[in-house]
Amino acid sequence: MKKLHTKKRRINSKKGISMVLAIALAAVLFLSTTTFLSIAMLQQKETGTTMNSRQAYVSAKSALDIAKELLNDGKLSLPDSGSLYYVFYYVEGDPNVHVEEFTSSELALKWINNPSHASYTIIGNAYIKITKNADGSYTMTAVGKENKYDYSGDGNTGDLSTKFDVKYNLVEKEEIANLTMKQKTITSPTGNKFLMLGDQTSFSLLRSVRKTLNEGDTTFRTLQDYDTDNDNKSIIYIPKNEAGSTPLTTCFPLVFDKAVKSTSNGDSRLKFTAYDNGIYFLGNYTGSKVKSDYNSEAVDISFYTNSDAYGTALECKYLVIGGNMVCRPATGESGITLKYSGSSYNTDKGVVIYFTKDCKLMTYNNSKQIIKTVEYKKGYYYINLGDNNTAVDLFSENTKKSAVKIATNSEEYKRVNSIDMYSSMVDTNGKLKDIHSAYEGNWEKGKERVYILNDNGAFNTDPNSSSYSNTPRTTFNKGWKDYYIYCSPSEMPTASGYYDMYSGKEFNYLWYNIKPMEFNGNIDMSIHSSNITLSIGPDEKETVYYNNKIKNSNGNTYFPYSFNQTILPTSDFATDSNTQKFTAEGSNIIKQINSSASFSVKPYWNEKSFTLKVVNDFIVEMSDGTSYTVKADDYTDIPETGLNLFSNDAKKYFEDHSTSRVDSNSSSIKWVEDNAINTSVDSSNLDQSSSVVNFKATGGGTLKEDGTYKGRAIYCDFGNGSSGKDAIVTYGNNATLKADVVSIGADLLERKDGKGLRINTYSAHKESTCVVDGNPIDGSMLQITRKTTLKFNDTDADSITLSPGYYFFPGITGDFDILSKAFWEKWSSSNPYYKAEKLGDGTKAYKKVIVTTKMDPVDFEGKYF
Repeated sequence: MKKLHTKKRRINSKKGISMVLAIALAAVLFLSTTTFLSIAMLQQKETGTTMNSRQAYVSAKSALDIAKELLNDGKLSLPDSGSLYYVFYYVEGDPNVHVEEFTSSELALKWINNPSHASYTIIGNAYIKITKNADGSYTMTAVGKENKYDYSGDGNTGDLSTKFDVKYNLVEKEEIANLTMKQKTITSPTGNKFLMLGDQTSFSLLRSVRKTLNEGDTTFRTLQDYDTDNDNKSIIYIPKNEAGSTPLTTCFPLVFDKAVKSTSNGDSRLKFTAYDNGIYFLGNYTGSKVKSDYNSEAVDISFYTNSDAYGTALECKYLVIGGNMVCRPATGESGITLKYSGSSYNTDKGVVIYFTKDCKLMTYNNSKQIIKTVEYKKGYYYINLGDNNTAVDLFSENTKKSAVKIATNSEEYKRVNSIDMYSSMVDTNGKLKDIHSAYEGNWEKGKERVYILNDNGAFNTDPNSSSYSNTPRTTFNKGWKDYYIYCSPSEMPTASGYYDMYSGKEFNYLWYNIKPMEFNGNIDMSIHSSNITLSIGPDEKETVYYNNKIKNSNGNTYFPYSFNQTILPTSDFATDSNTQKFTAEGSNIIKQINSSASFSVKPYWNEKSFTLKVVNDFIVEMSDGTSYTVKADDYTDIPETGLNLFSNDAKKYFEDHSTSRVDSNSSSIKWVEDNAINTSVDSSNLDQSSSVVNFKATGGGTLKEDGTYKGRAIYCDFGNGSSGKDAIVTYGNNATLKADVVSIGADLLERKDGKGLRINTYSAHKESTCVVDGNPIDGSMLQITRKTTLKFNDTDADSITLSPGYYFFPGITGDFDILSKAFWEKWSSSNPYYKAEKLGDGTKAYKKVIVTTKMDPVDFEGKYF
């Protein structure tokens, strides 16, 4: 049988294998495409979710930001328990935020999704839920729904929460009232000191001594020049160097309200000395003048040295810095050296510095690069200078390391708090007052120049000026309305005419001269202001030292040095044969030689009342031989027509207002020791019923427990004008202040362990009166002299802050506790108390006041979860 053979097919032909590979490749590509598409779709979904989540966060945060503003404005309610819900929205054409409140989230969502609300713009596309927690705190949650990036159609709900505590305080609510108010007339001793401004052109005692001796430069000025910038809106002080005429040496505070430029060089150096006092650098300059010498980081400058200049020397007891400082000193020089200058170095051993805000002290090289920065946080510091008062470089890191942060209740600060004038230089918001010298060599664009004195300290007699005229003044410079002006003339004028000194806020007049303030000509001189300060001196028999030949390191003489105290800075001064003594005799006298001359104090133009502060006792002598003494007091009830001191009306007024005065730190009563309240004072010393007591305790403290402090008037000044964490605390301790007149100015009065502070002024109710709608009412009065916070230590409402003014409490006929929350809460719309910013019939400053509860502002920033 024939065997059959079958021929096998070759399946590895080129055509066949190509088909197999094509099919395989197609399968791989299909699988890859499917995989990649799945991954892409998943990533797209995740990206949409992420973007949706971010969008929800942003939306939720925007809703929370609006909620914070509305809550702090009192436009949202907080639940007593459970939760409340809110929706915020805009209506087209209306920029205001509208608010809807709900009791559930369902109702909130239903309102959002209501078609009739489609035209509204829902802020954050979210609703707000506020829940009160078991611990009394609150949780606020913003819940939003965003579908924009989510293609699944399911949406993504994003929520953002914050937790916060709420703190309440009491606040005054005022309305203008038809009333008049009068306080019993008792004058108050004042602790004011005259400020020596950086732009003060004449230190009149120094000038008068030098003129007497026919020596030296009779055109002494503290400034040699000015610089300007920012279209003349920035003024820069350029003080004189030692070789220029004289260093800045004074026993007054040296205050620089503008930036200071140092031009020290190899032959002359800039030096500031404030013996037993403070130096204040308060300027805040930013501009091309400093940037061109340094770089763009040199901003907010209070002091800077000229490029590649020698350093500056500061000698003082207290230093205040209110802005950054920059220097580029020559090789081997320091930017600023700091030493102590005062009479108590054995105790103090160093200088206290106050930085009014966070400040940088930057050192540059010649390439305009910062090579060193020393930063100080806002606060008080103490720098120990060792046994030998060794100068330190203020720009040095080693000085920063040695600087000890101190509190206002520290022993170091207590030694300087009586000379700390910073609080008097700023307003209640901490902003520097608009202070001016009576002579301004240059002035800011947009502000009116003050030109009461010439550059040599003599009175301006230009009949076209704002302060002098040949006829009675009918117009005045309205640009001075908000000014605080400081005037220290070097000599009295002889030209007849009308000399009008004025400023709306405060006018400070200093005659510090070894000669009397004499009116030789037919001179009509007046001061118009809401607050007038007179300092006429030196005091009778005060010893003044003058040295006209003190040698510098090169053996050359320069002069002068003048101090108004018996202890001189170094033994060299006291033993130098060229040091001369002048005993002031008749220096505290205002003398009328020409019978037609007048010197008047008056309210500011078109006002009806003012306060006259007399710093030291002085004598008025009239041309007919009549004389009287004006005591150092505060006078608040001078007639609205004012007083001509060369008149019998003035004589009668000041003699009628003369009363026995005593300082609280005097050895006879010892209410205060070392600037703090003496808690252990003997109870027998508390009764000073026949005296006006200046109860000044700048260090605060604790009043004697259950003690009754008595006086004809008690004027309390507790603390130094600080606030916040720097506030100086005074504890009431169940003490009572009882007098016809009680005034209080305190940083912080606090109730501790349930012990408050009682006031009793009812004994003067017949003379301290309040007439409302024509009807006299019975009650008690309290004067608050500066912003004062009363702390109750009560969880429901912790404090109330009082503004300056006269407070009249109807129906209070005995003790009242100002540190009792209940006392303040009872004043309602049907039972108000009354308040006057200042006294005088017809003023619009009269108010009726009720007390309400207000929530302190909350802040969520950085507290989201």
